[in-house]
Amino acid sequence: MKMKLLIILLIFIQSFTARAQLISFGQQDSVYSNVLNEKRPLWIYSPTPIDDTAYFQRAEYPVLYVLDGDSPFATLQTMIQALAVNEGNTVFPQMIIVGIQNTPGNRTRNMAEKPGDLTAFFEKELFPYIEKKYPTAPYRILVGHSLGGLYTTNTLLHHKELFNAYIASDPSFWFNNAALLKETPSLLAQDFSEKNLFIAMAHTMNPAVDTSMVHSDTSLGGRHTAAILDMTYLLRKAGNHLRWDYKYYPDDDHHSVPFIAMYDGLRFIFPHHRFPAYLYFDDSAADSLKNLVISHYKLLSKEMGYNVRPPEWFLNQMGYVNLQAKRYAKSANCFQLNIDYYPNSYNVYDSMGDYYKEVNDLPNAILSFKKALSLRGKAEIRTKLEETILAANKGQETGMPGSSH
Repeated sequence: MKMKLLIILLIFIQSFTARAQLISFGQQDSVYSNVLNEKRPLWIYSPTPIDDTAYFQRAEYPVLYVLDGDSPFATLQTMIQALAVNEGNTVFPQMIIVGIQNTPGNRTRNMAEKPGDLTAFFEKELFPYIEKKYPTAPYRILVGHSLGGLYTTNTLLHHKELFNAYIASDPSFWFNNAALLKETPSLLAQDFSEKNLFIAMAHTMNPAVDTSMVHSDTSLGGRHTAAILDMTYLLRKAGNHLRWDYKYYPDDDHHSVPFIAMYDGLRFIFPHHRFPAYLYFDDSAADSLKNLVISHYKLLSKEMGYNVRPPEWFLNQMGYVNLQAKRYAKSANCFQLNIDYYPNSYNVYDSMGDYYKEVNDLPNAILSFKKALSLRGKAEIRTKLEETILAANKGQETGMPGSSH
């Protein structure tokens, strides 16, 4: 019972620490665009792994580019923190969020009338700026609502290489006499392998009209709905390897749907990201957890097109939970995996040192603490090293073995 209480307390402390350290509302940034001939303000959120990360091996994060960036920014940040870190969640990966704010009077021009200018801004100016300054992975997502959803889909169809995944929330396909719809059939003839599209449709119809009658509804809401349905019809006909999905939200209108659309869109983009956390606690063979970690992140790497590693804090947490429960082989496997994935992080060697010390393998504990200390001279690691050396010397004086495990 005491051990169970200790494990619960450990998880509570780790979860509380994660929340305490991740209270952040991003930061302001900006980039001057020669293409747009204006300064574009940005809101940026860059994840911070648990602990003081200046001395961790550099992590890399997918980048979520959000149009109309000031509106959904806080929602997305909270969503990602809740489902990528807090309580040990791995539903989503941690991500960098880039909120692209509009400049007065230019929203319609950038997203619908002259979308090529905004696309050139992304490709030639914003991407290089973000990827130089922030720890990005080679995976980009574009999120847009209304005219932003129109621009998002237009970008997929005309410049599919710019992003890996696209979320179009209640997109205004009706705009400009549904010009995008008219050119969509020929554009869908391309190969969209490894591209993802999620379309959300709110309830904008006259309550007396259902989807079977919507094409006869000449109101703006009717034309808006009919255009989205026409796009989904074209997508169903196309055999172009595009991975896509569409969802209708009968209880949401044009202004309330972005919240649930972003959530469902990200769940669609990352269907396999969640790691089965119940394996923290079971008593299966140690290698089963190790092999599952390896195979899980190999699958994610294949799906996302780059080497996806488990978060360092995630393996560390699994290692300590199993260490406290005296599942020593599982604990050692978790800590060793962290060393394999993050060989330049002081923290992974410090944790392995704690494992060796717990099982009374003092020579290897000393080697691990020395390696951690060589990567970062933290006072607490130095103290642990000195205490372990002292314990090893006392063991030699009394004739006790240096390792009991």
